Amino acid sequence: MTVALVWRALFNDGGTVPDVLGAIGIDSGGWVGNPDLAVFAVVLLTVWQFGAPMVIFLAGLQQISPDLYEAAALDGAGRWRQFVSVTVPMLSPVVFFNLVLEMIQSFQVFTPAFAISGGSGGPADSTMFYTLYLYERGFTASHMGYAAAMAWLLLIAIGVVTLFLFRTSRSWVFYADEEGR
Repeated sequence: MTVALVWRALFNDGGTVPDVLGAIGIDSGGWVGNPDLAVFAVVLLTVWQFGAPMVIFLAGLQQISPDLYEAAALDGAGRWRQFVSVTVPMLSPVVFFNLVLEMIQSFQVFTPAFAISGGSGGPADSTMFYTLYLYERGFTASHMGYAAAMAWLLLIAIGVVTLFLFRTSRSWVFYADEEGR
């Protein structure tokens, strides 16, 4: 069974999520068929796939030396001060890395919208994201030139936002090896 079928079974009329919400008094109907709720189904599917960044955060947390926390505790820092003064600065490169990757992925959101709408962008074009429209123009309507121009615009937009993130990172990303510079 594909992800699209599972997701539709969960969020369509008579699906698990609307039935559970209905049992506790929240009548939402089918999310996939409702233009107001279809985007929330896409958001939930995207959040569901957030495992890889969590593994990267875990690796970053494990790389913070316990000596830093011990030194902060000896200086009288409580748990909150240790978090703000040790954890956040030491984890800022990982936050920056995940921010760049997830920002690029958010520009390229295609699979959840395709899976939920069956490739149509429906209902009422509520899940017709840029990349799904690009796919529809290029591969369904056979307007390859138009789709190629859209892809170049997407590349430029991603490049501009990524450049902005790299330029601003100088003020908030802390690299431990830059202390002596």
